[in-house]
Amino acid sequence: MAPKATPTYAEAVAPPAKGKKGRPAKASASASSVAVVSGEVFTKSPPPLPQAVRRFFASRTTFEPHPEALKIAAYFSDIAASVLREANCSLPLSFTCTVNDKGSVSLLGTDLHTPASAYTPYFAPLTPRLNKAFPVGNSPWDIFKPAANETQLLIHSVPLAFLPSEDAQLIPSLHESIRNARGVSILSARYLNPDPESRDQKSATSVVVTVAPPDAFAILPSINHFS
Repeated sequence: MAPKATPTYAEAVAPPAKGKKGRPAKASASASSVAVVSGEVFTKSPPPLPQAVRRFFASRTTFEPHPEALKIAAYFSDIAASVLREANCSLPLSFTCTVNDKGSVSLLGTDLHTPASAYTPYFAPLTPRLNKAFPVGNSPWDIFKPAANETQLLIHSVPLAFLPSEDAQLIPSLHESIRNARGVSILSARYLNPDPESRDQKSATSVVVTVAPPDAFAILPSINHFS
């Protein structure tokens, strides 16, 4: 006996045919059953990842602007793609590159569903290629790291005698000391008390530093710097 033919979608959704005495004839298949038989499965795509989760960056050992920032932003995304291709990376190779006023280079993956952490195995070869393409002498870039999240830490009793009066100069003052003490590179720094006149009346102050979440445990619960 020949197998029963599966109705088409059009046949399944067509108005029921009239049977004897004007009553509707029994439908042989529903539209949903046709969809199942034909293998059509409709699934909801995952939501796009936020930019912060798709970004990774490399900061310079001393925070200062790079004279070729615009050139780096224009070319390094293609250089990075070339490095990944040479390493037989199967991840998406499309990035946008930015360079901030402290010389840090950031790559943002344009694929909305690939996190920066997926590129971690390639951070080591990416960093020397960046330093080779855009030499910076005594202030090279440290190895790339994901910039998915940031943690702020409050450091008390920092002696004002060794700190600048402006927030903009605070990062260079603290970066080297904290890196030598704990092997951690801070991402930003600011005074807890923003009023310089009020701070000047004291011998020590509190500062807020931003680090990558894993680095926070290297600093907690306390840190000694400036002797």
